[in-house]
Amino acid sequence: MVTYRIVQIGSLRNGWAIEVDGIITRSAPTAATLGAYLDAILAGANEFDAHDIAKVIERRPPPSYEERMAVFSPSGRPEPSQDPFLKRSSL
Repeated sequence: MVTYRIVQIGSLRNGWAIEVDGIITRSAPTAATLGAYLDAILAGANEFDAHDIAKVIERRPPPSYEERMAVFSPSGRPEPSQDPFLKRSSL
């Protein structure tokens, strides 16, 4: 059985990689890009198509507040944040 993991890499933990049975096989600056690639591979896409899918996800801007509100339903959880990716100052 093959084991896939998305792990942080780099001395500052500022990158991401796909680890297949303990071996790094692909890296990217964001986990979303790798998630899209891995999802495509596991769904049966070849490596070239999976690469193209990952590039589309990488280039797409983050969803807007309005897009996230379109799927929101008041089920007791808070509304989506206006800016979910706030930059935190380094300590």
